[in-house]
Amino acid sequence: MIGVIYDDAYLEHKPPRYHIENPSRVSSIMSTLYQRNIPIERLVTNVNEWLVKVHDLTYIHQIDSACEGNYVFIDADTYVSPGTCRAARLAVGAVIKGIDKVLSGEWNAAYAVVRPPGHHVGRSGRALMAPTQGFCIFNNVAIGAVYALSRGIDRVAILDFDVHHGNGTQEIFYNDPRVLYISLHQDPVTIFPGTGFIGEVGEGEGEGFNVNVPLPPLTGDDAYQDALSRVVWPIINEFKPQLILVSLGFDAHELETIANLRLSLNTYAEMFRGLRDLIGMVKGVIFVLEGGYNFEVLSRGSRLLVDIMSNRDFEIDEESTVTDPRVKSRVNSVIKEVMGVHKQYWHIE
Repeated sequence: MIGVIYDDAYLEHKPPRYHIENPSRVSSIMSTLYQRNIPIERLVTNVNEWLVKVHDLTYIHQIDSACEGNYVFIDADTYVSPGTCRAARLAVGAVIKGIDKVLSGEWNAAYAVVRPPGHHVGRSGRALMAPTQGFCIFNNVAIGAVYALSRGIDRVAILDFDVHHGNGTQEIFYNDPRVLYISLHQDPVTIFPGTGFIGEVGEGEGEGFNVNVPLPPLTGDDAYQDALSRVVWPIINEFKPQLILVSLGFDAHELETIANLRLSLNTYAEMFRGLRDLIGMVKGVIFVLEGGYNFEVLSRGSRLLVDIMSNRDFEIDEESTVTDPRVKSRVNSVIKEVMGVHKQYWHIE
């Protein structure tokens, strides 16, 4: 059973002018989910003790101070409004609530329909020398992972399916073997934040627990699913996480204009089915909204998610995309390089 966690406070994180990351993103999702006959819950509101376990106190104070003013851009991409601090804290609270629901056994999956997003934020804001925070305020998924570890979970996997690399999440867990971070994203040479290369595998005790699969522009369904079957699922099965958190971005879809991958919802269905089939080995899966800016894709993709995780029949009114042979050859080279680097840590051939 999957449940949804949402709050109208997310609508109060408002840009001062047109911005691609705006309240209509979650409105488009919820207008669909309210019709799906699934539980929709409110969230945990007191999260300050968990913010400071991931983010520097100075950074938190900077964000709080910015919220006390009117509208301000804290970098070229990321804005803060009077409603941002409450929305950002409640985004963290939604992830915590989802984890509580799963660990209690009431749900086996949760979908936190939240904003602002979070995976580009490191401990002190901009992560790994990125030029901006990429619309993000607090790292919702990272805080959720730390919370899960405090609840007695020993192994957490974070799967990042946003088209952009989650540089903040990587930075936070780069030395931590309890958290496996796997990111499939567009080649960082071609897109923000410019991180997420294959050789970034973790350090110290965390070496081998950071897996990046950077895919060339125009990668379609067939090639992306090769990466899932040859890299992602084998490593997940070997790591045997007790809980999976998903940084869910719909911005790898071919209709998105912010990036250049060519996925259809058929690949998202493949990801959702794969995660559903892991329930039993894992206590549950918590999906946390990150990117995705096409309202129709957000709506249909979210409906697909809850239908698959609820074992309902579903239809995908999209043709699968086929990768150009020249691009697919590059994808195969990437997959082989990832496997070559990580075979010393995992049994992947």
